[in-house]
Amino acid sequence: MTIRGRSFGSSAVLAYLVCIGPAAIAQTASSGESRSPGAETQQDTTRTPVPAEAAATGAAPLAEGPRRPRSAEEEVVVTGSRIRRKDLTTPAPVTVISREQVLASGKVSIGDFLQALPEQGNAINTAVNNGGNGSTRVSLRGLGTSRTLVLLNGRRMVPGGTGADQSVDLNSLPTAAIERIEVLKDGASAVYGSDAIAGVVNIITRRNFRGTEVTGYTGTAVGSRADGSTYDLSVTTGIGGDLGNFTFNGGYFNQQAVWAGDRDFANIPRAYDATGLNNPLGIVGQYTLGSGTIPQGRITIRPSERTLPGTSTLYQNLVARYPTATNFTLCTAAEKTAGSCPLGWRPYVPFLIPPQGDAYNFQPDNYLLTPQQRISLYSAGDVRLGSFVRGFFEGSYVNRQSDQKLAAEPLVIGPGGETVTVSANNLYNPFNRDFTQIRRRLTEFGNRTFNQDIDTFRIVGGIDGTLPDDFGPLQGWFWDAAVNYGRTSGDNVKRGNLDLPHLRAAVGPSGRDPTTKAPLCVLDPSKPATGTNVIAGCVPLNLFGGPGTITDDQMAGLTFTGTARGTNQLAGFNFNTSGELFRVFADRPLGLALGYEFRNVKGSNLPDPITVLGETTGNKGAVTQGGYNVHEGYGELSIPVLNNVPGAQSLEATVAGRVFRYSTFGTDFTYKFGARWSPIRDFTLRGTYSTAFRAPGVLDLFRGPSDSFPGVKDPCRGVKAGGPPPPQDCTGTAANNGDTSSQLRTQLGGSPDLRPETARIFTAGIVIEPAMIKNFTVTLDYYNIRVYQSILPIGADVILSGCYPSDPNKASNTGYCNLISRDPSTGIIQNIVNTTTNVGRDWTDGVDLAVRYARPTDYGRFGFIFDGTWLHKFDRTLGDGTVIRGRGTFDLGSGSVGGVYPAFKFNAGLSWQLAGLAAGVNTKFVGSFHECSDANGDFSGGGLCYQGPPFRRLVPAYNTYDVFVSYTLRSPVGRSTLAAGLNNVFDRKPAVIYNGFLAATDPTAYDVVGRFGYVRLSQMF
Repeated sequence: MTIRGRSFGSSAVLAYLVCIGPAAIAQTASSGESRSPGAETQQDTTRTPVPAEAAATGAAPLAEGPRRPRSAEEEVVVTGSRIRRKDLTTPAPVTVISREQVLASGKVSIGDFLQALPEQGNAINTAVNNGGNGSTRVSLRGLGTSRTLVLLNGRRMVPGGTGADQSVDLNSLPTAAIERIEVLKDGASAVYGSDAIAGVVNIITRRNFRGTEVTGYTGTAVGSRADGSTYDLSVTTGIGGDLGNFTFNGGYFNQQAVWAGDRDFANIPRAYDATGLNNPLGIVGQYTLGSGTIPQGRITIRPSERTLPGTSTLYQNLVARYPTATNFTLCTAAEKTAGSCPLGWRPYVPFLIPPQGDAYNFQPDNYLLTPQQRISLYSAGDVRLGSFVRGFFEGSYVNRQSDQKLAAEPLVIGPGGETVTVSANNLYNPFNRDFTQIRRRLTEFGNRTFNQDIDTFRIVGGIDGTLPDDFGPLQGWFWDAAVNYGRTSGDNVKRGNLDLPHLRAAVGPSGRDPTTKAPLCVLDPSKPATGTNVIAGCVPLNLFGGPGTITDDQMAGLTFTGTARGTNQLAGFNFNTSGELFRVFADRPLGLALGYEFRNVKGSNLPDPITVLGETTGNKGAVTQGGYNVHEGYGELSIPVLNNVPGAQSLEATVAGRVFRYSTFGTDFTYKFGARWSPIRDFTLRGTYSTAFRAPGVLDLFRGPSDSFPGVKDPCRGVKAGGPPPPQDCTGTAANNGDTSSQLRTQLGGSPDLRPETARIFTAGIVIEPAMIKNFTVTLDYYNIRVYQSILPIGADVILSGCYPSDPNKASNTGYCNLISRDPSTGIIQNIVNTTTNVGRDWTDGVDLAVRYARPTDYGRFGFIFDGTWLHKFDRTLGDGTVIRGRGTFDLGSGSVGGVYPAFKFNAGLSWQLAGLAAGVNTKFVGSFHECSDANGDFSGGGLCYQGPPFRRLVPAYNTYDVFVSYTLRSPVGRSTLAAGLNNVFDRKPAVIYNGFLAATDPTAYDVVGRFGYVRLSQMF
């Protein structure tokens, strides 16, 4: 028998078959995979066998346990090590996910599957609409996507997204070509370099495939609305022989949208008031926190403006009738008909949506799941160049088209918004006075839209081989040299924002054409609307008429289409070699791996000129552009100390080190130690200690100042009478300024002076595989990760709470106060400077538990699988020394991407397989945690538990169940497989998190689509 280019006798074959199990044997026999002599690369040989229960259930990842060597000859490479080994056990914990597991889960996106892992948390995905860009990323241990290294066949993948991105977009990977995924849950900078702090995700693609396989998939939400439909088609074909192999794969993926208005948990914006002091009706409990920028329009009349001379009778009657009101809105048609609004305008009722208040319900105009279409192509091949040398290549191309939709433009004129004057001489202004504070939801303009069209291209080419006998002591050493080039480029097109210069003209003085009476914008209202006094191409804008009164001709000159162009580029060269040295006391000799790598990384994000100039009502942003290069050298040594002696069935030590020089910050090094001891065959102890680092990326270093609107509120804005006063540091016009905004403008930006993050990682674990219970494995691993000099923006919530502490015994942080700009006349926040810096640190630890059991019977093969994580600690130290206890709270969940850090998360599954029939049930569990109110008892985005607020709320545990069934039929035309499943069988709604930014929940942790049914048909020829 020949496996991966090596021939084995009957005993070795038997050991191999016993190891992989009968289900995997059947799969191997029919998969069309083949190996030819001399065809393996370092990536080819990373072929960890998948136990039968994993192939059958697809419920959860397979945790590495002690596996028997597949033969005395075969050498493999396990993720987390560069040394080619004859066994599959290392000191570090590794999870292996087979292609079959992904298929059985009903998920066709690798990103969606990885985000379901209990070790992963809080990474962006396609359910993030406001703040999303169509990408899906992975964040092991919840430490952030830039601290998880993603590899493709053991080599770095170019970052993906809209330009100057920090991490790999999993949607830029050729999903249809993926064979399995290996997840290293340990620091690995000594082996792989930067970013491998929380761990490594290594995507392994299908190679050397022989035959043709066609697969089709369709699924949709099952309920009152059949939406979120998903389609996936793929074809894989390959040929091979003694001279080489060639594999090609093509795939098409289409995910349709789900609207927030079509789910009852998401169709209105929700908040919670524990005191009744935060909403005008005094509601204790849930209330509807709508937007204060409304289609009816809203004007602000400050106390000093109530007696302005020359104003209209309407204005004078309005301020006289409502002497204490400062915000007014146009009456609805129903109010005018009923005669309850004699002036046509009345005081604005904030926060609550109709009929209790005037706030705007923006939720129905937002996606809950964003649509996306992808086309992927992948090919790989190799050719024999001699007896000991081979050439190889990989090539992939992915095109992603995605979009997000937000509610219509919320035009804010005044503090916190745009500096614009609405002229007293505007034709539609009924008050005969200038306004500098007006809000109007421009529903006539339609949704704000953001469309991405992104191409990701990657090519790897190189040679490898094994040194022949002529090289003496170096004979048998494996080597490879390769060039790796990847580029992501694309456009991000936005629509729905206004051009500020045109807006200023449209709300300025206006008049009518003397002949046609058409409304025209003018320079001087005292002169006729003719000749040079007319502003060409400008039509006056009606901000006072209510919804439906902005006509097409008014809109024509105000909006623009802005196209941002972005790139990410990675070009590199690497050389690796590994081989055996000499024996100490063990049967296996020392293993050594050495290598060198060079990388050049570039990135850019070039917004449209209007955005760069700041002449837009949307987010402003400057150009981001830059790059860096790095030289690295590494060495890794495996030391088999003892084996097959009393008290040491196996004892091994490992050590690795890496030296690097970055063009941006200089030279440093990192290292790693590990050990594995099996006193008896059934029991293994393992552990590692390592240092790791993350170099600042292009966005960290070169990001141009750009706007963001996180979900935070001004601590000084004031509350309803009878509530606690604002913090004592709120003075002057800032105190009780009455700002109703639930999002504040924040200016992000990079810094070229950043230093790399550093980390210390410790893991320790046990593996139990009792001989008396066949096919039963338990692994228990402890991890401890400390990150220093974190590269992060300070955080708008941190800046606000630092400047205005709710604790009267805590001093205000003057440095943070200097980052806040307020309007001098109103005290309303205009901007918060939130530049990226080396600030604070993170410290997390916990325990992973994995259990596997498979039992063959006369009635089929039954399997059980469990993967769980217990989080003991997640502490974040802020720049001022304050420590946030993130475990069990939502304190780390501010911004558009959430922060769910419960104590427990797990996946589990039961499966059954008999001949060609298989079925199973899987479950996902997310534990409970707390969210906290602000100082006034309000849960709507501003509460932080570490500040000691008066009220806590328990977010309950969340549990979903999936079921699936499949049948495989063999016939003269090949193998046909039909599979069907139902995910989230009981249609469990996501947990309500009132501090959550998106639909009062967290789409990075919970399923927002609901019950979802699917069918998959696969044909192997």
